[in-house]
Amino acid sequence: MLFAMLGAGGVARAVDPSRLLSQYGHTGWRLQDGELPAPAYPLAQTADGYLWIGTQAGVVRYDGARFVPLDTLTKSRLRNPFILALLGAKDGSLWIGTPAGLSRWKNGKLTDYGGVDGSVFSLAEDDNGKVWLLTIGKDSKPLCEVAGSGVTCHGKEDGLEALGIFCDRMITDGKGTFWMGTDTSVVEWHQHALSKSFPIEAKIKAGTPGALVLAREPTGEIWAGLPMTGTGLGLQRLVGGQWQPFQTPALAGSSLAVQSMFRDHAGALWIGTIDHGIYRIDSGRVDHFDRKDGLTSDNIYSFFEDREGNMWVTTSAGLDRFRDFRVWSYTTQEGLAVDEVDSVLAGRDGRIWAGTASGLDVLDHGKFHSLRSGKELPGTQVTALFEDLAGRVWVGIDEGLWVYAAGKFSVVLDQHGKALKGMAFALAQDAEGDVWTQLRGHPSKLLRIRNEHVVEEFDAPQFPQVRSLASDRDGGIWLGLQHGDLARPGASGQQVSTHLDTPVLDIVVANDGLVLGATGKGLIVFKNGALRILSAKDGLPCDAVHGLVDGEDGSLWLSMSCGLAEVKLADVEEALRHPAHTIGVDVFDVLDGVRPGLAPFQRKAARAPNGSLWFANGVVLQSFDPQANVATGGALPIHIESLTADRKLYPVADDLALPALTHDVQFDYTATGLAVPQHLRFRYRLDGRDQDWVEAGQRRQAFYTDLPPGTYRFRVAASTGNGGWEETPTPLVFSVKAAFYQTGLFMLLVVALVALALWMLFAWRLAYIKAQMRTIFEERHAERERIARELHDTFLQAVQGLMLRFQSAMERIPATQPARDLMERALDHADEVIIEGRDRLTNLRTLEQQEANLERSLQQMGEEFARDTRITFRLTVEGMPRSLDPAAGDEVLRVAQEVMANAFRHAQASRIDVSLAYGRKHLTLSIVDDGIGFDADAVARYGPAGHWGMKGLHERAASLRARLTLSSRPGIGTALELAVPASIAFRRPLNRWRRRLELVRLVFPGRGSKARSFDGQDE
Repeated sequence: MLFAMLGAGGVARAVDPSRLLSQYGHTGWRLQDGELPAPAYPLAQTADGYLWIGTQAGVVRYDGARFVPLDTLTKSRLRNPFILALLGAKDGSLWIGTPAGLSRWKNGKLTDYGGVDGSVFSLAEDDNGKVWLLTIGKDSKPLCEVAGSGVTCHGKEDGLEALGIFCDRMITDGKGTFWMGTDTSVVEWHQHALSKSFPIEAKIKAGTPGALVLAREPTGEIWAGLPMTGTGLGLQRLVGGQWQPFQTPALAGSSLAVQSMFRDHAGALWIGTIDHGIYRIDSGRVDHFDRKDGLTSDNIYSFFEDREGNMWVTTSAGLDRFRDFRVWSYTTQEGLAVDEVDSVLAGRDGRIWAGTASGLDVLDHGKFHSLRSGKELPGTQVTALFEDLAGRVWVGIDEGLWVYAAGKFSVVLDQHGKALKGMAFALAQDAEGDVWTQLRGHPSKLLRIRNEHVVEEFDAPQFPQVRSLASDRDGGIWLGLQHGDLARPGASGQQVSTHLDTPVLDIVVANDGLVLGATGKGLIVFKNGALRILSAKDGLPCDAVHGLVDGEDGSLWLSMSCGLAEVKLADVEEALRHPAHTIGVDVFDVLDGVRPGLAPFQRKAARAPNGSLWFANGVVLQSFDPQANVATGGALPIHIESLTADRKLYPVADDLALPALTHDVQFDYTATGLAVPQHLRFRYRLDGRDQDWVEAGQRRQAFYTDLPPGTYRFRVAASTGNGGWEETPTPLVFSVKAAFYQTGLFMLLVVALVALALWMLFAWRLAYIKAQMRTIFEERHAERERIARELHDTFLQAVQGLMLRFQSAMERIPATQPARDLMERALDHADEVIIEGRDRLTNLRTLEQQEANLERSLQQMGEEFARDTRITFRLTVEGMPRSLDPAAGDEVLRVAQEVMANAFRHAQASRIDVSLAYGRKHLTLSIVDDGIGFDADAVARYGPAGHWGMKGLHERAASLRARLTLSSRPGIGTALELAVPASIAFRRPLNRWRRRLELVRLVFPGRGSKARSFDGQDE
C-alpha cells in the first residue's frame, strides 16, 4: 500500500515556488547508507521539532543529525512495525497507524488504543485538536475519531456511505468536512449530513485495483491522483461535481501514474509518480525532478513539509529533502547556454547579463534568452561587460569590443578607424562620458574611448598591465594593476604601492572615496593616503577575495574563495584608522548555496536595481537577495535527550538522583534544525561544576567524571550561526548521592578523630617534656646533694681540722701577747665562715618530697630574714592549696629565696609582702617591697652586669616554662610575679589522669617512657 500525507500545522513557509526544483538544496539518504532500516512511507513532525519517519520496520526519529529508532527510546513495542500513517498533533503527541491499529507516543510513553479492528491508513487533526483516522473494520465504519482512551467510528447510520472495495485515503478542511478516496470514487462527508460520492468512471471501467490519492485547493477544489495512465485516469480535478483531466502544454495529467500528492504552504501542488519522479505545479508552471537529477528513486511514496519549510519525500529507495538556499545558482538546467559564466552585468532596466564561453545570456523576468555565437553574437567568448550612462551595453567579444544597443552590435574602432584588437578585461566610464578599457594583447594597452572611437592610448610602461577598472564619485578612474598596486590616471594622478605582487582582480570606489581592491592576499583599503590590507588575521574568513560589490545599506559584499562575506564600510574605515581593529563579518558558505570560484573578467559581481546581488564564478551564475527574509520554524527546539551514568541510561525527569560514587556521566542533547544542521553550534554548562559555558561546536554530547555529591543543573544552548544563542527552557536538574564517607556526619567524625589524635599527640608530647624536665630537675638536685656531701666531707672537715690546729697553737700563746687576741678573733671569724658554709650546704639539698610545704618554707624563710631587722614581713595564701610537684616547688622556693634575700639586704624596705596563689591554670608567686627600687628597663637593655641573680631568676623561670614579670622604678619599690603553669606546678589526681597517661604510653611508646612521670608520684 502507498500513502499520502497532509502537512503539519504551524508551517512557517514553503520552499520558494519561483525557483526550479533543480535550484533547491537537495539531500538524499539511500537505504544502502544504513540510516533507515527499511523503505520509508509516511512522515510527521511533532511539536518538539523532531521529524518522525514511518518505515516497514518501525518508526525512526530524526533531529537533523541522527536517525534514532523508536524501539531504542522505549521498552514497549508496536503491535505491528509496518507503519501506514503518522500524525504530529498539536498537543505534542505522535499518532501511529499500523495494520494492527492505532498507537500514541507522548512524553516517552507508547500507548495502544482499542476499538480499532483493522489497519489505520490515514490520520488527520481538525481545528479543535480532535484526531481522526481512516480504517477498515468489520462494521463498515471507515472514519473514526479518538474519544478518551478509545475511538468512535462513523458509518451508514451517521450518513457516511463509501462506494468501493475499501477506503484508505482521507483529507479534511479541519472544520468537519472530510474527503475519502476509495478504489473507484471520492466520498465527501460532513458531520451530521449525508455523504456525497464522486465516482471516476474510467477507473471503474479499468477494473484495475489501486487507491486514489487526494489533495485540496484552498478554494475547495479537489485533486485526485490515480496510479494508472490513460484517458480519464492519471491526474484529475473535481470541478463543479465533474472530473476533468489536468492539461497544460507542458504536461498531460492523464500520462501520470500518480501515487502521492501534497499541497504545500505556498500553494504549489507536488505530485509523486510511480515511475517518473516528482512533478510540481504552481500557477500553471510545471517543473520536474527525477532520478537523473539526483532523486533516490522515481517511485515516490509520500511528501511532507516541516515547520522550516523543507519538503521531504520518501521513495522506494530512500528519503529526500528539498530546501531553500540563501544564494541561488543558475546553470544549464535553468536555461543558461553553457555552464561557464565569466562576467556578469546587472542592467538598470532589471535585466541580468551573463557573459559565457559561447554566448551572451540575458535573464529577463525569470526567463533566459541567449545571444548565440554565429547568430546574434558577433563572436564566441564574451569577456568584460559594462553599461554606460546612456544604457548601452559594452561587450568584450573574443579579440574585440562591441556596443549593444537597440538589438544590434556595433564595433569599437581604434585611432586609425579599424576594429580594436585585443581581449577586453575591464571597462569603466569617467565624468566626461569617456569609456576606459584594458585590452590584453601584444602589446597590452589602456584605452580611453569616446563615441566608440579610441581617443587616447596608454602604453604599459606608463601604467603597468591593468587588471580591473572603476570610477569614483568625481568621475575619475582607478586602476587595479597586475602586480597589486592601485593607480589613478589624469592631471591629479597618483599611484599606491601595496607590495602585494598579486593581481587586483576587482576594484570598487565607495561614495565617500574609499578605494577597495580584491586580491588573492586580502582586501586593499585606501583613502586619503592611508593604506591597509585586510586578511584573515583582521577578521575576514579567508584571504582570497575574487570580487566586490557595494550594497544599498552601507555594506560591502566580498566574493571569496571560502564563501560570500558581508562587511560594513564604516567598519572597514574604522580598521583603516585603527590598525588593531578587527572587522565584523557575516559569512555565507556552501551550505547556503555559495559556489566559490573566480571569473576572469569584469564585472565579477553586480547589484541590480531591486538590491539583489549577482555573481559570476567562472562556472555558474549566482544571485543573492540581502533583503530576503530567512524563515524558520520559530524558536529553535533544544532538547536534553538522555543522561547515562556508568553505562546505565537514566530517564530525563525531575528529581533524578544518581547513586553514590558515580564515575562517568554522559549527557546527550540536540537541537532540531532540519534544514542546515551543520550550521548549528552548541555550548553547555553544568551549574555546580563549570564556571562558564563550554563550547562544544557541532558535538551533541557532554562528558563529566567523578562528580562530587551535590545538586547540579545541566544547561544547553544552541546557535544557528547568526551570533545569537538560544537556551533550553528547562535545564536538567539532578543530584549525586553521597557515600557514607562523603556525608557531613562522617566528615565531622573524621574531624573529631583528627582533633583527638592531635590532642593525644600533644598530651604525649607534654608528658614527654615533663618527664624530661623532671629528669633534669632530679639530676640537678642529685648533683647538688653530691656537691653538698663532698663539700661537707672534704672542705668543711679540712677547715674544721685546720681550726683545731690553730686552736692548739693559740693556746700556747700567752694571754698577754697581742697575737693571741688576733688569733682568737680570726678563729671566731672562721667559726662564722663554717656556719655560713653549712647553711649553704643546707640550701643545696632538696626538700624531701613527702614533706615539701611551700607555704611553711616561705614563712620560715621570711621570718629568718626579718630577724634582727625592722622590716615587716607578711605572707598571704590565696585559693585552695594543692599538692605541688616537689621539683617544681623547690624551684619556686629558690626563686623566692633569691628575691627575698635581695629585698631584705639591699632594698632598704620597711615592708615586704609575699603572696602565693593556687589558681586553676597557674601557681602564682608575688613578692612586693617598698624599698628604693632600681631601673629595671636599664637592666633589661644593657644586660645583667652586676645583676647575675636576675639572670638566674630568668633561667629558673624558663626551666619551669613560667612567666616572670619584674617591675621596678627608683624610689617606688620593686614587684616580682612568677606564674608557673598548673601542668608543671601541681600534681594531678591519680583517679582521673593515670588511665589517660597509660593509654598515651601504650599508643606512643618512646624515650619519654623511661623518665619518671610527674603523675607517677604518690600523694
